[in-house]
Amino acid sequence: MRMRPLPIVPVASALALALALGACARGKDDQAAYDVCMEAAKKDPKYAKATFATKEKSNIQASTGDADIRVNVPYELAGKTGLYQCIASKQTDGTYKVVF
Repeated sequence: MRMRPLPIVPVASALALALALGACARGKDDQAAYDVCMEAAKKDPKYAKATFATKEKSNIQASTGDADIRVNVPYELAGKTGLYQCIASKQTDGTYKVVF
């Protein structure tokens, strides 16, 4: 039995679409994780008066194999710089909750 080759253009187009949609969803998850971490930081008396970096200047990494996103946000407080670290876990309803 001879296998027929898959048409290159339709396969490549489908792959590109899947990657683009995945990147779009990732961006929304990154933003939600950043937002919930910043909310937690501003409630923490230790960091409440800090000036935090934007999402674009932060390091946001999804964990492989689970629904957690690690968020590292540079900040400045009383003339000193630091790094606020947070782990946001995706809940069953699609929202994020700070777990660390």
